[in-house]
Amino acid sequence: MPFTSDKSSSSPIYAALADRLRETIKSGNLNPGELIGSEHEISRRENISRMTVRKASDLLIQEGLIERRPGKGLYVSGAGTLTSGIIQIVAGNLMWETSMQMARGVQQAAGENGSHVQLYDAHSDIDLDLQLIEQLPAGKAKGAIIISLHNPQFSAAICRLATSGFPFVLLDQRMRDIEVSAITADNYGGGLLMGQHFIAKGHRKAAFIGDLIAVTVQERLSGFRDGLADGGVALKRTMVHDLTAASDHFGDWSTCIHDATRLLMNHPDRPTAIFCSCDAIAREVYKTLNSLGLHVGTDISVAGFDDDPLDSYLTPALTTIRQPFTAMGEAAMKLLRERIMFPTNPAEFRALPVTLVERDSVRQL
Repeated sequence: MPFTSDKSSSSPIYAALADRLRETIKSGNLNPGELIGSEHEISRRENISRMTVRKASDLLIQEGLIERRPGKGLYVSGAGTLTSGIIQIVAGNLMWETSMQMARGVQQAAGENGSHVQLYDAHSDIDLDLQLIEQLPAGKAKGAIIISLHNPQFSAAICRLATSGFPFVLLDQRMRDIEVSAITADNYGGGLLMGQHFIAKGHRKAAFIGDLIAVTVQERLSGFRDGLADGGVALKRTMVHDLTAASDHFGDWSTCIHDATRLLMNHPDRPTAIFCSCDAIAREVYKTLNSLGLHVGTDISVAGFDDDPLDSYLTPALTTIRQPFTAMGEAAMKLLRERIMFPTNPAEFRALPVTLVERDSVRQL
């Protein structure tokens, strides 16, 4: 494809050509492994000397963006060339189904690029998880994908890692105080969908239970408030129960969840529907309601967020927001590849769409 020269540019001709080629590769108009052309062809096409083309191509070869194949020409560096080697996944606990699904997505996308994935599981040990993150820059991996723990210590470790220049992508958390490449689900959109769903089902008294230490959960609550407000319903402050005090993601939250549920049910103006920030919390809410002699789906409606495989086995099956965990992992791997190819590019954040899964736990009033 032609690259029209800008004769008026003050940059050396070879530098201007390199800039245009670099931008074309960056924009995706030239794909990994695609032929750019021989130096002779580019020289004739650009009406510049072959030596000028050679200087531009040498510059891009040094950057790892293109490769010279003797007797064939110049090619965009293939995905295997750019991201082959080791890619690390750091997970706090692979016993969590959500983490496992995201890791599978990373592995699938990495296999397409010819990368080798090393999977590190902290086995519910926060100190080990932080240690794994801090050791990344000194290791042999080309980059890493880190599954969030939504913990202040974890966030501080991510901030330190970001200053090292080591390429990584954060999964399931968007940092607020520092620019970090990250992939999440559309948490605000999911909360909005659930608020609108409650309104459509006739619920005018809603409640929320969640761990608001996590930015993702804060966004879910914000969307939920707006979804209710669109239907003329205000979410009262007394109907929001924050589990932050119990937000040890490696600990047992059941007591705090049970206490929050009992408080809601003992409220003089108790809710008709409860939105839980994740399905794991919803399952504990089910237990408490059952212990109080209340039946989910008839006496009280309950909804969650995640679409854990266990949801369909609850009685009644749980209405929830489905996060595309496998797709999130795939997107994280693709974004990491871009970070490795273009390390000076600004950090990028992407939120993947979610889906409302309607089951029997939310009844029509």
